[in-house]
Amino acid sequence: MEHQVQQKVSTRNTRYPWLTSLLAVFYLALLVAALWWPGATLLERLRWLDSGICAQLLTHSLYPGGKRLPLCSRNTGIYLGFFVTMIMLFIRKRGRAQALPGKSLIIALCVGIFFLAVDGTNSLFVDLGIAHLYQPNNLLRLASGLLAGLAMGVFVLPVINGLIWRHGNTQRSLPAWIELGWFLPILFVCFYAAASQSGLALYPLAILSTLGLLTAVGGINLIFILLLSKRDESFTRYTELIPFCGFALLAATGELLLLAQLKLSLFQALGIPLS
Repeated sequence: MEHQVQQKVSTRNTRYPWLTSLLAVFYLALLVAALWWPGATLLERLRWLDSGICAQLLTHSLYPGGKRLPLCSRNTGIYLGFFVTMIMLFIRKRGRAQALPGKSLIIALCVGIFFLAVDGTNSLFVDLGIAHLYQPNNLLRLASGLLAGLAMGVFVLPVINGLIWRHGNTQRSLPAWIELGWFLPILFVCFYAAASQSGLALYPLAILSTLGLLTAVGGINLIFILLLSKRDESFTRYTELIPFCGFALLAATGELLLLAQLKLSLFQALGIPLS
């Protein structure tokens, strides 16, 4: 009986192999359009894509090579940290981990999130002209974002894996304190690349942070797609996930573009100049 169920799932997963090819062609065309379609630079297109999520305040942004990143300092840190953490989890063979870290590591990661909350609140108080703890700066915003992005990746991956895979996996996304020795140096390199304001870091930072934003929104979409299609806990191979992830990212792109347009329309109606 179990063999018949597995065969049925396998047949259902491979019924539409053309979807993978179609999605690959579509994303290739989207990439070509982003790079070479006339009328705007890649950086301007990334700024527009990210604008519905991020306030993109000029004074809260970093300027590698004299050009503003698509996301503000804090959001650059959050989504860059999240994307890099997800990549590192797969490199460290934790891609299917379904268990959260131990209590002490959870507390430490939550401290990073708390740091972001405190720094963000303090920055808001400064912007509102009320009493605050200290003078904020973009490097603190970047650092708090990177730490929160690390925590986000470590916490989110097991949750999504629990909804994807048919068979359980007792691996922890971050099994021990020593494992941080693989993640923190990479985050420090990201921090240094952004803090250096070097023009060489402009496009890597802009692209990776935007990919992090797309991955985060796409991950939320993937959860809803799996639940609505009743395909949760039914996958055994990554190849079976390609169409679902493709549609989740496609929806994320559309949602971000819609938010950007809604923000533009709202600001125009209120007479607020865009930064």
